[in-house]
Amino acid sequence: MAPRHLVMIVRCFSKEICAWMSNCLTKRRKSPRSFGQRHLRRTAVSSPSDLPSWFRDRDGDISSILPPLPCVFRTGDLFSTWRDPSTGLAPFVYPLPPLSNIQVPTFAVLPLVPLATCRTLLLLILGCLFFAVEKLFAVLCLLSPSFVLTLSSWCTTVFARCALYLLGFSRLPSERPFTSRTASQKLVRAQIAPGDVIVSNWSSYVDVIYLAYLYNPIFIVPVPPSTRNSTNSQSVVTGFTRKSPLELITSSGHPPYHDSFNIDSLAGWIAKSKRLVRLLVVLPEGTTSNNRAILKFPQLTPASIGKYDGKVKMYCLALKHEVPTPLKNSITNPIPTWPWNLPSILKANLVPILLPFWSPRTLTIRYPRFNALEIDAIDHKCFDRCSELIGSVGKLKQTNNVGWLDKAEFLKYFQSRH
Repeated sequence: MAPRHLVMIVRCFSKEICAWMSNCLTKRRKSPRSFGQRHLRRTAVSSPSDLPSWFRDRDGDISSILPPLPCVFRTGDLFSTWRDPSTGLAPFVYPLPPLSNIQVPTFAVLPLVPLATCRTLLLLILGCLFFAVEKLFAVLCLLSPSFVLTLSSWCTTVFARCALYLLGFSRLPSERPFTSRTASQKLVRAQIAPGDVIVSNWSSYVDVIYLAYLYNPIFIVPVPPSTRNSTNSQSVVTGFTRKSPLELITSSGHPPYHDSFNIDSLAGWIAKSKRLVRLLVVLPEGTTSNNRAILKFPQLTPASIGKYDGKVKMYCLALKHEVPTPLKNSITNPIPTWPWNLPSILKANLVPILLPFWSPRTLTIRYPRFNALEIDAIDHKCFDRCSELIGSVGKLKQTNNVGWLDKAEFLKYFQSRH
C-alpha cells in the first residue's frame, strides 16, 4: 500500500472520529441532567400530580427527588388559569430568557449591586425633583400659561431623557414615530396637533417615560365600573381619568380601580387637550402586560364616549422591548413591586454593564404606514380597530378573554403564594 493511501485512510478516520465526538458532546449538552427531567419531557404532564406514584416520595412531593424544574414548567402549572385560550399566552407572567448553557454565578453579580443601587437612587432623586418642578409649574400656570407650557415641555424632555439614560437607554430610535420617507428618501413627519389621540400598548414604566419624552402629553387610562354585575363587565368602562407620568410609573402593573374624581368621557378629554394645547395619550389596556400580547381593549359605552363634533385622528403606536437574555433581564413590569416599583427598577439596573453605552437597552417603535385613523364620530368600535392595528404592526398577539379583571385576580393569587 502506498504511503499516500495510508495518509488518506488516517484522515478519513480522524474526520469520522471528530464528527462522532462532536455529535456526542452536542447530545450530552442538550439532554436533561436527570432521569426526572427526561421523564417530564417524554411524557406530557400538566402538573406533578400527573406523575406515577412510584416517581414520588412518601408525601407525594417530588422536590426531594428532582432538581429544580425549568421555570416554564412551574409557570405553566401555577398560572395556567390566566392563560388566554385563543393564543395560549400568559400575559401577566414575568418574561424569562430562553434556555441557555450560560449561567451567571451569584458572586459575579454581587459587585454590581452598589452600582445598581446608586443608579436607582439617582432615579428616585430625579423623580422627586420632577415632582417638585411639576407642582411649581402648576402654580406658575396661573400667571402665564403659554410660557409655563413651553418651559414644562422642555423640563419634561430633559428629566425623561436623563431617566432613560440611567435605565440603560443610551440610544433611542433615530426617527420619531409617525414619520415616513418619500421616493426621494425625504423624511416626512405627520402633523400631530393638540386634540389628536395616540393609542399605545403598555408593558413597562419605560413606555410612559418615552412618551413623556416625545410629546409631554396628557395621559388617560380607563376607569372600570364600581360594581360588576356581569361576566363582560371587565371590558366596559364608565369613563377615563387623567394620570401624571409619576403616577403611572409608580402604579405600573396594578389594575385600574374605580375613581369618581377627575373622570370624564373620551370626547371631554379631547376637548381639554385642545384647550391645554397638549396631545392626548390613551393606554386602553389599563395595566401592564409582559409585551408578548395585547390585553383586551375596553368596550366603550355612550357615557364613556361623550359627544364630540368634528373629526378625530387616532394614531396607533406599538412599543416593543428586547427579549431578555441570561445577561440582561427584561425591562417589562407585568407584576408590581412595593414600594413604587423600586425593586423592579433595581432589578432592571442589575445588569453586567458598568456604563449604559457599553451594552445599551433597545426600544423598537412600530406604527402603521398610513399614520392615523380618521374618524368622523367616535364610535364604540374604534378601540377594536386600534387593537388590531397595534397587534399587526407590532407583531403582538391579541388576547380575547384576558383583561384587567383577570390581572386583579392574578395578583391576589400571586401575593398569596409569595
